[in-house]
Amino acid sequence: MQYVDLERWERKTTFEYFKDFEDPFFNLTANVDATAIYRFSKENGLSFALISLFCSLRAANGIREFRLRFDGERVAEFGAIHATHTVLNDDDTFSFCYFEYLSDPFEFDRAGKESVEEYKRLKSFDVENDRLDLIYYSVIPWVSFTSFKHAGRHDNRHSVPRLVFGKTFDDMGRIKMPHSVEVHHALVDGLHVGRYFESFQETMDAIAEI
Repeated sequence: MQYVDLERWERKTTFEYFKDFEDPFFNLTANVDATAIYRFSKENGLSFALISLFCSLRAANGIREFRLRFDGERVAEFGAIHATHTVLNDDDTFSFCYFEYLSDPFEFDRAGKESVEEYKRLKSFDVENDRLDLIYYSVIPWVSFTSFKHAGRHDNRHSVPRLVFGKTFDDMGRIKMPHSVEVHHALVDGLHVGRYFESFQETMDAIAEI
């Protein structure tokens, strides 16, 4: 981890403008084409949910702004970011699970399945709460939503991005999936979210070559 030199940062003006907004967060939702990762998962006995998460983390790690976090009044830049993700328990409650980012999809799937079993036993919301090098993920596999709003405390220094996957649907033979991205505007602009969506799609399309 290193700290951003705010005085020399090219986004200093944007950062100063948005950082003290009462609600500095913005959300973009779009449908992504998940056909390639769906087929890849089925052909290789992998979890579609975990491969979706893998591709998202790979894309996010490649974009500097998705690795920036408030640390008090400073801005920290992490070399790598990982994930916590909601998991559905056997009694229809949900809890959180930690996933370390790994560069190989097969290894990520194996380790991810072990994490799911471990954290389903723990049934805890208290998962890596003291860490900033995370993205918070959720999944709503019952609804092909077109927008999303998170529950949250009124904390304008909450800078961990929050991403959601929705229910897949058929679109003229292609498998589409709604995907919601919420970020802090002092750290991330629409340009960066657009780049994330582009990279996420490229990563999914190229999954068999990773």
